[in-house]
Amino acid sequence: MNILYQRIYNQFSIIAPSNLTQQLESIQVDKEYITNITVIVGTHECKKKTHHLRINDQMLLKIEKDSAKPPITDLSFYYLDVHDQKLKLTNDLNICTIQEDDSKWHYQNGNLDFTYDLSKVFGYQSNHKTALILCYKTDPMQDPWSDLILISKNQIPPEGFYKLSQSIQNSHLAYSLANTYHSAKYQFEITDSYPQNNEKPELAMFCFPNGISLYRNNQFPKYNHYILTSETGERTYCTALIFCEQNLKGFHEMAIVLSSNYCYSEQSLELLKNLYQIYIAKNVLPLERYICNIVDEIVLPQDPTETYIYNGAKQIFFFQSNCFPLCSNQAFQCLFAVLNKKNIVLLYFALLYEKKIQLISSKPVISSLVIEALLTLLYPFEFTHILISSLPEDLEQYLEAPLPYLIGINKKQAEKYPDAIQVFLDSNNIKQSQPIDVPEDIFDKFVLKLKEFDKYYNPELIDTIGDAFPMPREDELEMIDQYQVREVFLRFNIFILQDYKKFIDKQVFKEKLFVKSKQRIKQFLEPFMETRLFTFFIQVRMQLSQNDSQLEYFDDCLKDPKGDHFTLPVQVFKDYLQPNDEDFKKDKHFQYCTFPLKLNDQFFSKPRLEFLKHENPFSVYLFPKTQIDILRFELAHIYKQWFRFLVYKIEEGKIDLTDLVKYSIHLLKEMKQNNLYIDSDIFKNAMIACAHYQMNDLALQFIQQMRVLGYQKQIQIYQYYFQTQQNHKKQKKAQQVIQQTTNPSSRSLSNRQSDYKFYLDAKCPRCGRRYAIDDILASFIQDNMECKSNGTLGCNNKFDVQLFFNDKVHYLKKPSKIEKESKIINMFYFYLIGLPYRFLKNQQDDDIVYSSKKIPIYVDYGGLYTDENDECPTNYIQKVVNEVFGMFLERMREIIQKQEIPKGKHQRRVSDLSD
Repeated sequence: MNILYQRIYNQFSIIAPSNLTQQLESIQVDKEYITNITVIVGTHECKKKTHHLRINDQMLLKIEKDSAKPPITDLSFYYLDVHDQKLKLTNDLNICTIQEDDSKWHYQNGNLDFTYDLSKVFGYQSNHKTALILCYKTDPMQDPWSDLILISKNQIPPEGFYKLSQSIQNSHLAYSLANTYHSAKYQFEITDSYPQNNEKPELAMFCFPNGISLYRNNQFPKYNHYILTSETGERTYCTALIFCEQNLKGFHEMAIVLSSNYCYSEQSLELLKNLYQIYIAKNVLPLERYICNIVDEIVLPQDPTETYIYNGAKQIFFFQSNCFPLCSNQAFQCLFAVLNKKNIVLLYFALLYEKKIQLISSKPVISSLVIEALLTLLYPFEFTHILISSLPEDLEQYLEAPLPYLIGINKKQAEKYPDAIQVFLDSNNIKQSQPIDVPEDIFDKFVLKLKEFDKYYNPELIDTIGDAFPMPREDELEMIDQYQVREVFLRFNIFILQDYKKFIDKQVFKEKLFVKSKQRIKQFLEPFMETRLFTFFIQVRMQLSQNDSQLEYFDDCLKDPKGDHFTLPVQVFKDYLQPNDEDFKKDKHFQYCTFPLKLNDQFFSKPRLEFLKHENPFSVYLFPKTQIDILRFELAHIYKQWFRFLVYKIEEGKIDLTDLVKYSIHLLKEMKQNNLYIDSDIFKNAMIACAHYQMNDLALQFIQQMRVLGYQKQIQIYQYYFQTQQNHKKQKKAQQVIQQTTNPSSRSLSNRQSDYKFYLDAKCPRCGRRYAIDDILASFIQDNMECKSNGTLGCNNKFDVQLFFNDKVHYLKKPSKIEKESKIINMFYFYLIGLPYRFLKNQQDDDIVYSSKKIPIYVDYGGLYTDENDECPTNYIQKVVNEVFGMFLERMREIIQKQEIPKGKHQRRVSDLSD
């Protein structure tokens, strides 16, 4: 029997600037930059010159611009050593001219006599050993400055300005960069991918969260890791190798990316580095053969005892564990290099308490690595809130979310959105805008457990983190053992969850008794048990499937709390297939001037392995097989269309639909109660509707329902909410929503209903046989109504049912086949199952048809007919229709008894079809 394999990698992608030549031509380059700054001191002088930049009452800065002199790229105050009345100056510093009354000291012209110390301007005590001097740099490799302003200590810089870190008496200088080809950020695109039918557009956005840069000189390759989250909550782990290619204006960035559903970030980086080395050298095979070898023939090990080896420039090892999640060692090396043990523990508790957490670093890869390590340390808990490794500028609205999140950002974004736990990874500092109330005894004991890892704290490594090919070190870097670290955190999680299964009784978790059994940690446990981390864990454990091996392993760990829990079985080593060299001669070589933006399809080879076919977990809903599944799918689609139509009419802007948006949460709960499939499209439209009317509380209710149904990781759905809010604010002044002013009491109920009634012609056009509404609902199983013959009646003709509304005919399609723009057919289905359908102009509340009765709860249909059986009982379809639509039919019959049949040319009314 053939072995079926499972791929590790979903896709290889190439990301590069989109139409770079056109982007370069559109940039307006500044002609002049700041080239000199004169310091004006003295009370008398400062009072006269009011148009300069005022630092205080005794100091001004005169800014000079020129196009012929070297531009300023940095500015700061320095204490320079004084020896024999001379200043000691390093080669890269230039001293600003100082002017007092009519005297000037041009230090940059070579006169380094110690004649003026700026300490006295600020009221500092001066001495004869050092002098406070304002200095600037002119680095040709940095972007020049175009303007300089003074802002207060807590003020956010204006758009386009960057605050200098050095404070000046509770103020800061802020500079703006001149517009150059090198200061601009360039748009990007995925130029090609393999396979091509698996492309993720957001993959490029998160690879370059701040845009693609253009450099004056070539840069060493660097790497980035980031995580994408799909609409079904599935995480995709991406690794990018970023390098430069030359153009007419310098060197632009581009990237090659591997994406996977498995956390093999370290191995992915080594594969990309190997591919890059192949690109810059001569090879007998084209790049395409190595790419398809990686994507198609690096497969998931079949067993935890197997380790597969990829033989490239160096050996790359792949293994798996059914007991605990995998993580890269470099993630833990980074975490303990940038944060000390106290801050790591504090950050961990902030994560347990589900605070809003911002990870701030100058390098996106540092935030990504720290996130990877933190998610692993949570085991057996799972973070199910907003998770973004590095936040692009276009998605900054996420930082305003009223929800917990874990997001990597840059320093400028941190200054604009300070309302969160801010972890400054480059400086080992945590700013708590929200308190992290950790019991002191628990905190101290936890920190003590990490004492042996102090030696790995090394902020100097920040400069090299992200370098794909780091320079050799003089001293050998001691590597951390991630499993020793994880053991400390796992034992703490075992400690807080010990004996939790004893308090699960008949699918109910007895919270009070659980807390009572753990009085020692009650102060920590009570707020923690209110988090989604804890409740989701308990819910999953109460519904545990036999295949959830990692959670089963955690239960085994509870039996031996002090054991060694991170052990791997003895491994059997196997080699992956080498790239397929078929059809290529060894005497022919491939060499590239630049990395190809488009891959050559002719150079790819067919996979030499047979792979598993992955089934969609929602296939029972998306592709129903039995009649009962089909009818439930069609019924759910009516609800789905209602949410779509709600947003469609809101965006049309003609009617105020606030009350229907409020009512929509009840429809969602009704669908859940009756076991109808609720897909992400319903949540997307619900969030858009809530955002339009600024209903934050209602949005939170939808989010809670979304999490209960397993959509808790969908940051894309949150994005619809924030984006709609943002657009609504922009359009609020420009667009006025038309409010309806019709008085409900001005017309009688019967008159209003006569304007909005549906009539059906369910008559076979060939033989004239009429059908009831039950038969129309049963026709959803097929694509058309079928006039089945029973020997006496019927002619086996297929036809479309006609729906009349206001003397116009519409051909009735089943719900899943109609679009939201098909207003009348949608209205009919909304009317049919009792959904509020006040989407018509001048329609009043009394026209909404509600049903106080619910669909029956789902029952076991094991004894009924399915498509797999050979024969169908004659009454089966009737059973199915009554089971799914029975309450709606009963409601229609109640309406029949209260209404008279109208006379006229219309066909019979929908409610009359059952008589």
